[in-house]
Amino acid sequence: MRSSIQLATLNYALVVAEEGSFLRASRRTGIDHSALSRRIRDLEYAMGTRIFHRHARGVGPTPAGERFLEHLRSVLLELDNTLTLARSGTKHDQQKLSIGSNGIILAGRALDAIIEFGQSHPNVTVSLTESPYPSPEAAQGATQVDVVVTSCSRFTGGAFELTLWRDTLAVVLAANHSLASRSVIEWHELQQETLLVRRGEAFQLADAVGRAVQLPSIVEHHVSAGILLRLVGNGLGVALIHDQDADSVPQDAVCRKLRIGGKPIQISSLARWRPDNANPALPTFISFLRDRYSS
Repeated sequence: MRSSIQLATLNYALVVAEEGSFLRASRRTGIDHSALSRRIRDLEYAMGTRIFHRHARGVGPTPAGERFLEHLRSVLLELDNTLTLARSGTKHDQQKLSIGSNGIILAGRALDAIIEFGQSHPNVTVSLTESPYPSPEAAQGATQVDVVVTSCSRFTGGAFELTLWRDTLAVVLAANHSLASRSVIEWHELQQETLLVRRGEAFQLADAVGRAVQLPSIVEHHVSAGILLRLVGNGLGVALIHDQDADSVPQDAVCRKLRIGGKPIQISSLARWRPDNANPALPTFISFLRDRYSS
């Protein structure tokens, strides 16, 4: 059976699982929709089990398919590592890796992980790209990145993403704000405030608090995270950050716990990358992240 299954077909199966649709997967891979569906059907026949449920809205993995796809991700990542060693020649060959994220995430745990990776892999030169919405899917030209560290409040379970850690959102206010004396602030108490966000972050905010929840007035600024927090410290509005990044708050501002109905707002931080990225440093970095955050 092994000789009848092509490696490309296994990669296509992961793309179908991530996209949840043969049509979207065909657009992403450049493979004809019917040809892609036939490849997956042949794979299921060769394995003797059904990998995906077909339904009107697309496809989803069967219980057996979920186990197969999870193991397949690990196998293909290990294969990538093996090929990386072959391509790099020796471990001393210098490689390059571009990592994108927004400024607040980079100022916190992500930067700690990147520094640790650089110290343990001196043969990899890491360059950082700060952007409100860096994307390996949309990257072009000078803005291209190999891997993105981003946030999402919903589990997506994509084949080419790795959940790193979970945080709760906190609110940053000027030190002389009327709510600054409180240790916990409810979301509804911010309805009369001006919420300052960086370019592209408004949709992330709506995703974080729930699209049914009313948002306060939002002002978007095309500035760095540090400048945004300085605006908050000068009384021009409030901002949201991960509670783990409270150390980045300037002296003229304070960070307070934020709740909706008494419950914290949970945010996951993820690493995302393109499946067709041939950079040999990428699987090394993903393996590092998997080991670092597996516990």
